Amino acid sequence: MFIRAPPQRFLRLKIFVFLSAICIFSLTGTYMFASYIDTASKNRNYLTLGFHHVYVVSERTHESRRREMARLMRFQGILFGFYPATSPRDIDDPGSYTHWVGEDHWTRPMANHTESPELLAHFRTHMNVINDVVRLRLPSALVLADDVDLELDAKQQMHAVVEALPTTWEILFLARCGPPETSASLPLLPSSHDRLFVASGAPACSFAYALTYQAAYRLRRVLNNMWPSPQRSFDHVLGDMIRPLYMEAYAIEPPLVAKAVSAAAAAAAAAATASPLYSLHNSTLLRLGHTI
Repeated sequence: MFIRAPPQRFLRLKIFVFLSAICIFSLTGTYMFASYIDTASKNRNYLTLGFHHVYVVSERTHESRRREMARLMRFQGILFGFYPATSPRDIDDPGSYTHWVGEDHWTRPMANHTESPELLAHFRTHMNVINDVVRLRLPSALVLADDVDLELDAKQQMHAVVEALPTTWEILFLARCGPPETSASLPLLPSSHDRLFVASGAPACSFAYALTYQAAYRLRRVLNNMWPSPQRSFDHVLGDMIRPLYMEAYAIEPPLVAKAVSAAAAAAAAAATASPLYSLHNSTLLRLGHTI
């Protein structure tokens, strides 16, 4: 004789199966989403040379430079954002200056300032970038000028260098503005990347450097105390903060970034500074057919 099970028992079984399926689906979906987020984060860091953002500072009038820089970065496959640089005119004619969205309204230099407008504009530009890093709480950022050139394999080299950096790093220089760092320092560690050296603290190359949030926070305090009458350029102030080991800084040697200048401009700079400008071994701009 066939005995039928009570309907309640089938109902409980259906509910149990339904809830089990939901739990399995939720756990699988959560794992897949976490894996996707992790992969996307790694891919984005790869596209920003291992940092959380890439700034390219550019004055409003530098339209041709921005076009060339956009072409270079597109060829390299690097995600970046242009950042408005303060110009000498903004210093001498503050009435013509238009604040960009999110920018702090900063104190203008006095009309009878003794510092050159170029020095003040350059100083203020990097103050604004550093303030932006702090405001957005970026763990790290790369700052580039709008007239630089990169090694063809810069992306691959940078990721190897970033992985070799100690977790306590604060500043990383990708370019050179003087003698090679190897003449004044030793490699970081025997097992470290062979292009990574301790920075000597000479006048820093501000056209290609990376910094952490901690470094930006500390720099902001120092720079704010100097503005609106800094006695030295931003490059020298940054070098002074490295020299007494106040900040943990490293340099890439040979550099992966160089100024995109003509041979005549390079010769003029060498004569003025007694230090020749560094030339890349495999220029991205030359590969693109740009005549330097």
